[in-house]
Amino acid sequence: MIKEIIFDDMKAIEIRTSNWRIALITECGPRIAFLGKDDDKNILYWDKNAVSRQDWNLHGGHRVWITRPYADESEDTYMTDNEACDVKIGTDYVIAMSPPHEFTKLSRGIKVEIIDKNSFKVINIIKNDGQLIYSGGVWSPTCINPDGKEIFVDLGEDNVTWDIVKIVIPRIFAGNKVKINDDQISFTENKMILKPNGVLTKRCVCAPKGKVYTEWKDERIRFSKEVKYIRDGNYPLDGCNIAVFLGQDNWMAEMETFGVEQVIKPGETICNEELWTIENY
Repeated sequence: MIKEIIFDDMKAIEIRTSNWRIALITECGPRIAFLGKDDDKNILYWDKNAVSRQDWNLHGGHRVWITRPYADESEDTYMTDNEACDVKIGTDYVIAMSPPHEFTKLSRGIKVEIIDKNSFKVINIIKNDGQLIYSGGVWSPTCINPDGKEIFVDLGEDNVTWDIVKIVIPRIFAGNKVKINDDQISFTENKMILKPNGVLTKRCVCAPKGKVYTEWKDERIRFSKEVKYIRDGNYPLDGCNIAVFLGQDNWMAEMETFGVEQVIKPGETICNEELWTIENY
């Protein structure tokens, strides 16, 4: 079921299955503000008055960002998305697209499509509405409430005869400093595990399995995001397609996926497609 709603005093679209619901903010952004059941137990972190950077507002939830070649964050990453979105509603999907940014001429959008009672396809969209070529990749960060949760990234490849694991640590970025030796992070042979305990950190991974997920043990809920990995694709940070960020004092955490960076000609659209699965375990 898909219908228009008001969420946190903002115009939104609710996308509901028999088990779960999503609230997609359309008054600005777009942002996915809620993921969960019919109660106040939001899997995502959401605060419409959360931190700002100049005219850009975090809000929380799930958003669409852009990477630039040879850099993940840049000034373009923080282009504002404060205007109302254009919305198209279908039988089992909704698309919300922002108007073009006044300088970059880029529009950002999210398409949410119901797959089954536990799964949604979330397509993160960048469209070049200008007259000049742009270049970059779609960056898809999802803010979650880290309290009581662990985050996992699947490592390596299956059924191969040669395999490496590449992990990139942004040690100093945007005024932040990250510890190399961080006891919030541990490894098994096939997973990187992050147990948030209030210390800021970030890890970026080349993860061919394309899966990052969190487990909320008190509620017995597992939420995963999966993306298709393109071998030899031009991913940010020397080939990373997945990242995890933990905020200081556990104010929030992020499960992030990166799309391949590419040329975006005038009128063209690039996407980063995620499969969201939410299930009780």
